[in-house]
Amino acid sequence: MSKLNKSIFILLLFILFPNVTLAKKILFINDIKWPPFFFPSVENGNIGLGKEIINKCTGKNNYSLHYKTLPIKRTHLYMKSGEIDISVYSYNKERESFVYYGTEPIFFTNYGFASKRTDKIEINQLDDIAPYNFGHLAGLSHTKELRKIIDEKEESNQISIGYDIDSMFGQLLAEPQRFQVMANSIGTFAWRAKQLNIFNKIKIHDFILKRKSYFLTVSKTSKNIKKPKQFLLDIDKCLKDLKSSPFYSQLANTYGL
Repeated sequence: MSKLNKSIFILLLFILFPNVTLAKKILFINDIKWPPFFFPSVENGNIGLGKEIINKCTGKNNYSLHYKTLPIKRTHLYMKSGEIDISVYSYNKERESFVYYGTEPIFFTNYGFASKRTDKIEINQLDDIAPYNFGHLAGLSHTKELRKIIDEKEESNQISIGYDIDSMFGQLLAEPQRFQVMANSIGTFAWRAKQLNIFNKIKIHDFILKRKSYFLTVSKTSKNIKKPKQFLLDIDKCLKDLKSSPFYSQLANTYGL
């Protein structure tokens, strides 16, 4: 069937059968335990702020999402290979080699530090973490300044690695303690510590290292998105529309953001 005949056929379908809907294209996306933005399983009726917004915007553009639960490092590999089509990333120039970035942030995070409350650690500037062993969540992107400190600590065996937020909390509170300080989104620390009933054992520091923006990205090797830049333009428009309505702020309030 030629493109013209196909277009006429689709038009006739909508004229003759106005309630007909075209089958939605399936896209593959990573899922991860990243509260309060992504929950691999429903928690008290919540699936995560980021997941709700992405579901809504891709659904409006006739896509259906299939989530694959993956650790951060494997997500990078699957985005490079095209085994997943889309993911949410903060901007990192190196990632532009394998993804296209949207321009409208889905959400923002305040990136900071947490420690064990009874350690009585004070962090008011980045240099204050220098004396302590550091907990590193594998695959998490850090600022250039913090990355330099982490590299130095690796050389002196002052780094402990974990693969999800729960294991990081477990190492922090273990006896013997594996590390004293870790970095992540302040919102992630607070939400998950409350869910695990350990909030009173954790100190979330007021010092904010960086405010980070997160965007939807498309794998440059995606097999299911033929026009990735147009796809991202459509998502950007949806995000702007949501932010100009009460929906976005009401949803953010639901997640304590």
